[in-house]
Amino acid sequence: MNLHEAKTWILDRGSRKGRFGLEKIHYLLNELENPQHEFACVVIGGTNGKGSVTAIAESILINTDDYQIGSLTSPHLLDMDERIRIQGEKLADKYWISGVRELQRIIKVMDKEASIGSPSFFETITALAFTAFRETDRDIALLEVGLGGRFDSTNSCEPEISVITNIGTDHEEYLGKGKASIAREKLGIIRKKRPLLTTERDPEILEIFAKTCSHNHTELVQVKDFNYFELCESTPEGHKIKFTFHDEPVFMPLPGEHQLTNLALALEVIMKLRSHGFEISDQAIIEGTGKVRWPGRLQWLPGDPPVLLDGAHNSEGLATLVRYLEAFPPAQPVNIIFGTLKDKPMLEMANKLSKFGVRLCFVPPESSRAFSKEDFNHAFENSPGVWNWYSNFDEAFSACKETGKTIIVTGSLYLVSEALRKLKKHV
Repeated sequence: MNLHEAKTWILDRGSRKGRFGLEKIHYLLNELENPQHEFACVVIGGTNGKGSVTAIAESILINTDDYQIGSLTSPHLLDMDERIRIQGEKLADKYWISGVRELQRIIKVMDKEASIGSPSFFETITALAFTAFRETDRDIALLEVGLGGRFDSTNSCEPEISVITNIGTDHEEYLGKGKASIAREKLGIIRKKRPLLTTERDPEILEIFAKTCSHNHTELVQVKDFNYFELCESTPEGHKIKFTFHDEPVFMPLPGEHQLTNLALALEVIMKLRSHGFEISDQAIIEGTGKVRWPGRLQWLPGDPPVLLDGAHNSEGLATLVRYLEAFPPAQPVNIIFGTLKDKPMLEMANKLSKFGVRLCFVPPESSRAFSKEDFNHAFENSPGVWNWYSNFDEAFSACKETGKTIIVTGSLYLVSEALRKLKKHV
């Protein structure tokens, strides 16, 4: 078996089948002798920002001298092996191959036994990550929740700290109608007497958090202020900040005001780990903040014209992009390539974007859940001519490049991924 064969086998597991639950991941992990108990875990959930918080915390922790760090994130942009990282680098091929061989032995039984059932792609890759973290002697694992919380595969561990960035209205078909229902599902990642950290602001949602945490004797930490730094300057490329414990300013290369909130939350994670006995130096915080990277989110690709990539895949993410464009207006004229999936409020998002662009191109992402041309025409039947349909990214990009001084590619991460693959070669 080679790496390509190992990754293909995992991808072929497909989406989750049957009812939601943790039975399959628990079965897998039991057969693997429960690797998830061999290292400390931080589980990071929420609607938006959880990937950025994971990336910031990871960048800080890998700059410590004393700890070995593993990370599991989703989705990937260019290749599936981005999801499992060791000290910020992709997991070595040998661990993919040995891990898949072990999983194949177990899943062969699961596939045949109806009372157990076949595990999905995400359940399988979570089990692979836990095994790899054990085999590489990780001290701390940062685990980004895939969907919801209560029944997500990452919830099979016992976290030192749980994080819920915020509550939006994504995935109501799985998590329940309304923010209150979604909040209760995401709160499934908390543990008794272990802290929950959040930057949620909605008083109604915070009341649900408080009641659930009180019932579980869990400390609720609401991160409302920038307790450990002050903002010196924001630019289109990021933020110059000054830590309370350091004299010189540091540049964090994550643009957008929301990343300051994500930094505040990530720093609270670090401080909680310190209070739990982990020795994380101020210097690690300084270096990690300055080195953090999170591709596909307000990422500029230089060229003529320059291209802004942003995976604003839901209403909340689109609102963040809008605030950025209002704060830092790009060179005009701006042409926009936008695409999203059927379960997103496409028309609402498109209308908010339209004021920023001259040429407005809708491109269906490379997904079975993408809008069809018929869906698109139906959505815009009362406002024809505002957005134009392009069957693929290449056609839209060629049209935009002819007349634009700036191109924005946004919406689904599937579309951003396609753009990143193609534009790295041509822009």
